[in-house]
Amino acid sequence: MLPETARITLAPDVTFQSLGPGQETVLLSFKSGYLYTCNETTEAFLRAVDGRKTLSEIVDNILQDYEVPRDVLLRDMAALAEKLAAEKLLTISAEA
Repeated sequence: MLPETARITLAPDVTFQSLGPGQETVLLSFKSGYLYTCNETTEAFLRAVDGRKTLSEIVDNILQDYEVPRDVLLRDMAALAEKLAAEKLLTISAEA
């Protein structure tokens, strides 16, 4: 699992946009041309990713809107970050 101190940044060629209230969010990689659809939780994660926040800070930000145990959300958001990094949609800078 990613350390809580890891900093997460969207890749420079990636953008995302909500399609509106109650609608999905789309994530687009200009480099690959792939378009991904995201659920509400992934959208909350992407909105919190700013390149300055650590994984821990992102999780704390999301916890303001969701009633879920912190350890569960941390595990899920770490797995999401690793999956998106593997797709080259974001970068992870592990810090001590």
